[in-house]
Amino acid sequence: MNIKVRTNISNEYENIEIVINAPEKTTQVLDIENDLLRISSNTIEKVIGMQGNDIFIINVSDVITFYSEEKSNFCKTKDGIFKIKEKLYYLEENLLQKSFIRISNSVIVNIDKVKCFNTDIIGSILVKLNDGTEEYVSKRRVSDVMKFLKNRRD
Repeated sequence: MNIKVRTNISNEYENIEIVINAPEKTTQVLDIENDLLRISSNTIEKVIGMQGNDIFIINVSDVITFYSEEKSNFCKTKDGIFKIKEKLYYLEENLLQKSFIRISNSVIVNIDKVKCFNTDIIGSILVKLNDGTEEYVSKRRVSDVMKFLKNRRD
């Protein structure tokens, strides 16, 4: 695919605006969108996780889920479960919105770590993750998840 970049600098603009014109929404277009969003926002790329007295720097792209349990917050990766200090509402606002979605009050999932969304149960969604675990989407968040999935497909 041939990519052209044009820059138009003028004091008539108040903000930077980037427009992507493409014949179809390919993975390359999605990657460009994600990269631009990451650059333009204060997106979190790493979190500090603890296991006992050990402190780890964890890439958020490696996180399967962020979750809350017994007034503490955790992230789960293929390497284990780590206690984190960030609150879920902060993570929800500052994670890359195309890669993470909050499915309940206590769980945020990484879309890239989802095996499938099972909609067999009417009015409910079961999220099957690549590590074999499963999480239910809360009834309050079903429409948000469906909207998120529709927007990713378009």
